[in-house]
Parts: sequence; structure tokens; C-alpha cells
Amino acid sequence: MDECRENIKNLIPKPIVAVVKPPMHRSVFTESVKRGYNMNKDCHRTMGYAKVHLDPPSQFLKKNTRIVIRPSVEKVKCDKKSPRVPKLAPPGEPRPKKNIIAENIVAVKRTLPPLSKHNVQDTKDGHVIDLKNAGLEPTYVCKKNYGKTPKYIIKMYKEKEMARQKEEERIRTIKRPYRLLPQEERLELLNGLKTNWAELYKEFLLLPMITDTVPKINRKSMLDKELGSLEKDIDLLERNLNIYVEE
Repeated sequence: MDECRENIKNLIPKPIVAVVKPPMHRSVFTESVKRGYNMNKDCHRTMGYAKVHLDPPSQFLKKNTRIVIRPSVEKVKCDKKSPRVPKLAPPGEPRPKKNIIAENIVAVKRTLPPLSKHNVQDTKDGHVIDLKNAGLEPTYVCKKNYGKTPKYIIKMYKEKEMARQKEEERIRTIKRPYRLLPQEERLELLNGLKTNWAELYKEFLLLPMITDTVPKINRKSMLDKELGSLEKDIDLLERNLNIYVEE
């Protein structure tokens, strides 16, 4: 390894060059700082002679010799007397009973459940932000069209109304003209309805008293419906003298 590192340049010894260090930085204010520090160094070494006369050591503080002036507190008497404690009811009178369980049930039923808040958790440590108070949730009350019917709904209603009017016009053109029913035909129709009603009512009276089977129940319900329908038609013909029918 040493043979590989040999070089012809290393045969001539090189002179040792001394390292010259740059001069140390000295501030121009060094001397003024030293003078100021030495001038104010011993200014608070002593506070001078005591201006207050000190007691001799023989007059040291003894127990119960200090004069203590306590603040005077005036005693105020209250003229009003406090109310007396109410006496218990005599043993003979019944005490009013109070059902605490029932009152709690009523109070729980009347309380409104708390509304859920729109919160979002933005950190892994569980920091939660209220979107409504933070201004991150849109408030639709501040919009210009708040509380107004949208335009597409108004357009939809107009289209429905136009379609209904067209359908009425189409039906009006298709319908045939009406004619006034003569009084003879009205009376004849009324008598026929009354005759049918009398026959059905006779069958209804002949039904058994006990309807314990399915055929009996169906028969009775069918007669009830037919009688009700005939009664409506008879009432219509009796109340209206002028009746129009289609051709």
C-alpha cells in the first residue's frame, strides 16, 4: 500500500508555513463602557446613617406590650323579625300527596329534544368547529330570493293550468247537447225507483235476525248498498223539478 502511494513530488521536503491569525476584533466603545461601569460600581454600597432612632438591645419586644388598634364595628339591630318556621299539619288532617314520578314523566314529555348541531372535526386530536357560528355554513335567510316561490315551480303551475283548460275545451267540444226531461218521464222514473225500493226493502225485512254465515253477511251488505243508491236517486228526482239529460 505504501508503494502505491509513493510520488516523485514527495521526495523534496516542503517548507512549513506558519498560520497567521487575523487580529481580534475590538469595539471602539470598550474603554467608555469600562469607565462607566467603574463609575457606578460602588454607588449603592452603603445607604448612609439611619435616620430613625433605634431602641437599645435591652428594650426588646415582649409579649402583650404592642399596642394594637382594632377597627370598631357598630352593632346594628334589625327591627324586622324573621318569619317563623311553619308548623307541621296536625296528625288528624290528611297531607297532600305528591307523585314525584308522575311529575317527572310529564316534565320529560313536555321538554323539547335538543337540535343537532352542524359540527366538523378538523384535527386528529378532536378539535370541533361549529359550522354555523364559524360562518362556514351558508345562511339561506340572507339570500335575496329567500321565502319566494322558485320560477320553475311557477312555470310548472302555468303549464298545468294551460293543460287543464285545453282538456276542458276538448271535453266541451266532445259532449253532446243536453235536453230537458219532461215531467211525465220524471214522474214515471220516480215511481219506478220507489217500486224497486219497496221490493228491495221487503227482501231486506225477510232476512234472518242472526247473520252468522258469510252468504248472509254478503246478502245483507248488498241490499244495504242498493237501498242507499235508490234513496239517493229518489231524493235527487224529488228535489229537482228540472232535470237535463244527454241525448
